[in-house]
Amino acid sequence: MKNFFNNINKKKENLIIFLLFSFASYCALTIGSSWDEDFHLNQGKVILDYLFSFGNIDTELDVDHRKNYSAIYWSISYLITKIFPLKYELQISHMVNLLFSLSTIFGLSKISKEFFNKKVAKLSFLILFFYPVFFGHMAMNPKDTILAFSHIWISYLIIRYLKHQNNSQKKQKYIFLIGILSAIGTGIQMVFIGSLLPIIIFVILDINYLKIFSTSKFNFKKFFLDLIKCFLIFYSILILFWVDAHDNIIIFPFKYLFGTLSSDYWTGWSYNLLNGEYYYSDQIPKIYLFINFFFKSPEYLLLTYVVFSYIIFKKQKFFKQKFKEFNKKIFFILSIILFPNIVLLLLPYPIYDGMRLFLWAIPYLCIIPGLTIYYFIENFKSFNSKFFITIFLILFSFLLFNFIQLTPYQYTYLNLFAGKNEYKYKKFENDYWGTSTAELIKNSSFKDKEKMNFAICGMNDDLVKKLFKQKGYYGIKIVDPDMANYIIMTNRATELRKNTNKSKKNLTNCFNKYKGKDIFTVKRQGLVLSSIRKINNF
Repeated sequence: MKNFFNNINKKKENLIIFLLFSFASYCALTIGSSWDEDFHLNQGKVILDYLFSFGNIDTELDVDHRKNYSAIYWSISYLITKIFPLKYELQISHMVNLLFSLSTIFGLSKISKEFFNKKVAKLSFLILFFYPVFFGHMAMNPKDTILAFSHIWISYLIIRYLKHQNNSQKKQKYIFLIGILSAIGTGIQMVFIGSLLPIIIFVILDINYLKIFSTSKFNFKKFFLDLIKCFLIFYSILILFWVDAHDNIIIFPFKYLFGTLSSDYWTGWSYNLLNGEYYYSDQIPKIYLFINFFFKSPEYLLLTYVVFSYIIFKKQKFFKQKFKEFNKKIFFILSIILFPNIVLLLLPYPIYDGMRLFLWAIPYLCIIPGLTIYYFIENFKSFNSKFFITIFLILFSFLLFNFIQLTPYQYTYLNLFAGKNEYKYKKFENDYWGTSTAELIKNSSFKDKEKMNFAICGMNDDLVKKLFKQKGYYGIKIVDPDMANYIIMTNRATELRKNTNKSKKNLTNCFNKYKGKDIFTVKRQGLVLSSIRKINNF
């Protein structure tokens, strides 16, 4: 087993990477648009128009949303899409998102190599690539994947900075890139700053106590000056693309930042289906992320965490001999993994869409399995190692089978513990971002003269209209359910009726709310992701 890794030369590595990239590209080009993609591309357009016109704000843009975002990444994405014909806008946008997401995976391998070695880096790379929730979001999510990209590369660059703090030429490059990445992440979501807290704590500890990467002759004066440089780069880029901040570049950003800490900001608006129970997003259980992790992670991954918990206590000597300051490095990784759960324990943070809002933490989750598999590879001669590797290969093969069958909707993955596939809609929302809408409408067909009044549940109204127009159905009307003869929907949690007291008893999902006959569906592994249903009017 050791020789397996040693025998993979650069040419074979490049071939594997090419095949993985080809498969990811196919998924990127075939998956439909998610809820927010069109909005964010338009946001990027408006920001660029504003900048190139030296201050002409497009008043048609949603002002409330505009205040929330600096839109750096979306401006970049839109600029790239404009190089190509308009009809390929979605596909190009997906490929741009994909390249950033793949860069995140490479960034993880870089961190794993810095902390441990090349073998752990390669294993972490593959584990993250085949993590269904992360893979499924890579192309169609222009928000949370970019937070992951920014977060992982900031971590790596900070490690490099600590190692080369006295090298003026190298550290200037790291300072500049950290500033840019911080601006990109914060431009997506202001709370991104909070996600950097474990990294900030690690830097402070490493400088003063840990000394994993920083030198004993650390220059605090230079470090302070470097912080100022980094902040100025970060702030300048953030403000440049933040239209509403231009009225007052000092007060507005900080006013908005402190506004995110108020109770009003954390008011939940969405709904959740969590392991068969319905919740408002601001009333979720504190173990929300743990439940999602358990049911949405591959079986082999759960196994590696259990086994790692054992070997870290019983076989810690192995890791200490292999890796310098192993315990301190694990502390850093675990602090990032556990941080989202601490946030949910301490703050009334509204959360929905499974693990999406904390997607930036998923790459770090893949380091622990990488270390576990590495341990057994290095000790392959023992019976326990051979047994574990055998079980691992069986479970990983099972994952690959499911992974391919779900194409391109890997983010809807649920493991065996969630029950039979056809009934999983009762436990979790699956296509919560409506990416199967494009396939659903593409494969539908109606009589030309048929009256088609559509209600919508769990989907983006504008996207549905756009897709029907692309198919040539211009006469379709979007109406209230009591006026409709069809409803187009995903398995999204919703309310039975207008609810003033937020009673859980009033929550259900789209599939249960509207009775009728499904005439067109999108399925994977027997599970319905979206459907067009001929309904009985209420």
